[in-house]
Amino acid sequence: MKVVHVSHFSMRESGANYYAIQYKLSSGLTRLGHFVFNFSDRDVARANPLGIRRLGEGRANRKLIATCREIRPDLLLLGHCTIIRPETVSEIRAVLPGIRIAHWNCDGLFVPDNLERLQVLAPLVDASFVTTAGDDMRPVVARGGRVSFMPNPLDAAVETLRVFEQNEVPNDLVFLTGFNRYDLEKRETCDAIRAKLPELKFDIRGLYDIPGVYGAELFDVLARAKMGLNISKRNDVYLYSSDRMSQLMGCGLLALVDKRTRFDEIFGPDELVTYKGLDDLIDKIDYFRRHDDQRRKIAENGWRRAHDIFSETNVAQWIVDVTFERPLSLSYAWPTDVRS
Repeated sequence: MKVVHVSHFSMRESGANYYAIQYKLSSGLTRLGHFVFNFSDRDVARANPLGIRRLGEGRANRKLIATCREIRPDLLLLGHCTIIRPETVSEIRAVLPGIRIAHWNCDGLFVPDNLERLQVLAPLVDASFVTTAGDDMRPVVARGGRVSFMPNPLDAAVETLRVFEQNEVPNDLVFLTGFNRYDLEKRETCDAIRAKLPELKFDIRGLYDIPGVYGAELFDVLARAKMGLNISKRNDVYLYSSDRMSQLMGCGLLALVDKRTRFDEIFGPDELVTYKGLDDLIDKIDYFRRHDDQRRKIAENGWRRAHDIFSETNVAQWIVDVTFERPLSLSYAWPTDVRS
């Protein structure tokens, strides 16, 4: 089938976010045999003499309608494309009455502006997909629509590292962040780890006035660490995580994840390390720092399973199955309930 995928395929960052979800989903759909046309709403909006996005928002919406008229896609897949207006989605539906439309969103539902946009679009699309599971999805469809969980995908062409195979890895632990608004818990956690384990080789990026890392450099940093600490904006939401968890597990690091996320319902203790509170986290960091064979084995098991169940093709197929209301193509490892 033909797909128009609308998201932040931005040239402005010169490829610094090439590992982002939108690229993986487009690749997954292509590998499933579909034609995918990527429409970068922000780039189209900035294509005006002054390069000011706001001045080109109307043009971006008109251009998307024209693009759908030309391609006549079977699926319009909306990602993080805040420029695209609800009335544009409705017009595309009117122009192409047989089209299916899906909206995916990987930001937290606890962010008010994000939830509001999801609620506005939910009644206009055939399915919404969020990286939060369970009852926390219900507010998305408060005004109508259908919503289901979507894991952050991995892509073997992107997450190419196998750190568990490396013998000379200089750092014990790495923590990467780039969201300054949510730094308090992250900073307090890192402070405590550094205080309790002063000899730990702990590489931190994005805190303490240390710049974050992006692009290929991000994977250079991951390649130099045995374990990865996954702290998201919120760590008490069912199956919510930033895509950092996928990067850590996908590159073969031993991932440490807050138990409150309940990812241990998907991954076993021989695949993922979960912790209850700060003291437990520090104890486990220290333990696996001292027991390298166990660290390698769990990291390899987690790497293998994460690539198997959260692959870009599996997640893309899930979106197609739910959006077109078809019988499930696979035995998906995550919750498959669809709330409406």
